[in-house]
Amino acid sequence: MATGLDSHSILVLCDHDALFAAIELALTWLPGVHVLRLTTGATADAPRSRSPGRTADLVMVAAAALTSDPFTMLSDAGLLAQVGETPILILSERPTRAETGDRITYLNFPFDMDQLTATVQTILNKCTAQTSTREHSHGR
Repeated sequence: MATGLDSHSILVLCDHDALFAAIELALTWLPGVHVLRLTTGATADAPRSRSPGRTADLVMVAAAALTSDPFTMLSDAGLLAQVGETPILILSERPTRAETGDRITYLNFPFDMDQLTATVQTILNKCTAQTSTREHSHGR
């Protein structure tokens, strides 16, 4: 069964080790998905995807603590500039609107891992479709 997920990198900022382990385990079921954990404060050494000049396909911010602010976590990791450029999935204990924006998607706690993987797959499929459309239009 084709999923449209050829090879995607996901950068995960997470403030809780067990939550990161659960996210990583859930996403290993998606073919071609590579999960990389970033820690906040990694501004100088923030890993990027393998292609020069290309960022990750998805940045996931998992803020389990009520005191954690997803956008502060992005800033501390040197990824605030990715807002609006790269799809961002925010998992948060703080109540937020569950609506999906153009480039920012929210999942509020509690959520189940099936919901997480379905959301990630939808975002990555949308990215693949947009990339494919751009490549096709440049080829004309």
